Amino acid sequence: MLQITHKEESGFHYLQSLITFYGKGDQIEVTESNAFSLKIKGAFGKELPIEGNLVLTSAEWLDKLYPGQSKASITLSKNLPLSSGIGGGSSDAAATIAALLDLWGIDLSYSQKIDLIKASGVLGADVPVCLAHQLLGRNFFWIDGTGKEGDPEALWQDDPKDFHLLLINPWVSVSTLSIFKAYDKVYDEPIISPTSFDQLIPFLKRTRNSLTPAACQLAPAISEVLKALEPTPGCLLARMSGSGATCFGIYETAEQAREACKIIKQSNPNWWVFAE
Repeated sequence: MLQITHKEESGFHYLQSLITFYGKGDQIEVTESNAFSLKIKGAFGKELPIEGNLVLTSAEWLDKLYPGQSKASITLSKNLPLSSGIGGGSSDAAATIAALLDLWGIDLSYSQKIDLIKASGVLGADVPVCLAHQLLGRNFFWIDGTGKEGDPEALWQDDPKDFHLLLINPWVSVSTLSIFKAYDKVYDEPIISPTSFDQLIPFLKRTRNSLTPAACQLAPAISEVLKALEPTPGCLLARMSGSGATCFGIYETAEQAREACKIIKQSNPNWWVFAE
């Protein structure tokens, strides 16, 4: 869920959002080198430029914090659609930072990890929570702010129950900036994060993604995805992720998610559909 309570004087929107991390993702590999370089491969690699890529920016940023270390040759396997609202670029940046720390043999204390997470907000609003996932090993986080503050709250030490997700992208790329410009400015009342995993689904059903109307206006295919997801057997919740255009369905069993995946692929063969 992603709800917006107000807009800061800085121009950033103040968000309350629950974020989790999924098994499907891009991959980062690093090897020692005398200069930073980036190679991109994978299903979506051809569309991604190397110049100005956040992966390289993050590596150079970390290098300034820990001078005297080796540089690295970095390979990004881009398995996720671009500009799809599921944090691919930010996760790639965080994975790069974590991989370089490992390559350099730098073992951070807990307080040092927290300081690095907070500092990473300069790389982008979603980078701190992705880095918190990498460095703290937690899967559920609560954001209460713009994200750039770098203080995501980790929720639930252990996940007592598995849920299974179906991800769908209708091959539509939407600009986050465009979505926020089209946002109707109907702000949400502040809420309190769920205190236990058992509250997750009831909590999500009481909330929303505030950017969905604007995203559907700019990319009507998102509405089609949600309409396809909602009636699938066993779907507990269907919702857009982030600023779109990827949407997800939550299921209690892997079998339900895979069956929904099969149904949707048959009726919409041109969509990117994935169930773990």
